[in-house]
Amino acid sequence: MRDTGASALDVRGRIATEMADDVPWNRVLNSICTEPHPLGVEMASAAAHTNLGDVRIFRGTKRIERKVVELLLDLMGNPGGSGSLVSGGTEANLIAMLVARESARARGRLTDRPEVVVSSTVHFSFTKVFGLLGLTPVVVPVDDSLRLPAREVARRIGEHTVAVVATAGSSEFGVVDAVDEIGPVVAGRDVHLHVDAATGGFIIPFARELGHDLPQFDFTVDGVDSITIDPHKYGLANVPAGAILFRGAQDAGRFAVDSFFIDTPVHNTLLGTRPGAAAVSTYAVLEHLGRDGFRDLTRTNFEVTRYLVDGLRAAGHELFAEPQLNIVVVKMPHAVRISQLLESKGWIVSTSKRFGETLRLVVTRHVTPAMVDEFLPVLERACKEITAEAAPR
Repeated sequence: MRDTGASALDVRGRIATEMADDVPWNRVLNSICTEPHPLGVEMASAAAHTNLGDVRIFRGTKRIERKVVELLLDLMGNPGGSGSLVSGGTEANLIAMLVARESARARGRLTDRPEVVVSSTVHFSFTKVFGLLGLTPVVVPVDDSLRLPAREVARRIGEHTVAVVATAGSSEFGVVDAVDEIGPVVAGRDVHLHVDAATGGFIIPFARELGHDLPQFDFTVDGVDSITIDPHKYGLANVPAGAILFRGAQDAGRFAVDSFFIDTPVHNTLLGTRPGAAAVSTYAVLEHLGRDGFRDLTRTNFEVTRYLVDGLRAAGHELFAEPQLNIVVVKMPHAVRISQLLESKGWIVSTSKRFGETLRLVVTRHVTPAMVDEFLPVLERACKEITAEAAPR
């Protein structure tokens, strides 16, 4: 740290210089996050000083957090449930698994080798979670549609099982597990069913209303005990804004850490200091857009996804799987090299380590037909260049 501080003008200039190297959203086709809604940005700025870890001071901000949780529970079909705002999907998934483990302990079902049944495409955050909590994953291969098969879930549940994880919109492929089939096979087995809807939570409800054939995944499905949902993805809130929701009104309190300060309530999240700006941003966007606004956004995202798919097929590309949500995965020889070349030209896409030669493209609010029209010729030139480079000489 310098002895003498720099002027505000100098600091602004340095920061602007560094941030100028960030990739603009109109060149990003790999992110399930996007530029947040302007009202959310405005309200987050107004709440930048707030801390949900100190509710004696930030009383109104805490009330806003509770209102957000109520709105999310209502969206997930369970107004009587409970939950907390967290930093994102990783923290939400961690709390869900911790609650599952401790609930099994309270019921006398926790063995010396607690297991969790997951799909082979479960989000990588669970690798962190299982390592931290001492849980053993029981990995079930996905079926031909890349979904977790309910029949195999039923077969893999045993005496050591404390939880099953289903995914409502994988970030890798946008695939929605058949939670409506998995729920009934878990219900009554004394096993916690968690749904990771970090990606799909703000897509599937509105897509279903628009007539898209997608599985029901929320608390209306018998057996679902908890849900992860991320407002900072398709919910258009500022980063970081996640939530962990539970079926029971008291379930969020199953993870509780007391404070040693009198009159300070227990913490139901891992973070002590938590940005109130995230709650305020989320509340602003949810209230401003309403169901109609999110339905319109979802309609547009699906239209652009179809436009992208049609353009890819017209150019002769084959999809790895038919997209259920707004993630398009394309079979692509030399995918890694093509991705690297695209990045050198200013475009950000992604490739999958688990399924080899595929290119992953994500459609969200900032992706428009005009952006697709600009991207596709760049992709074709990159494919030709890398194919020629890889050809035997």
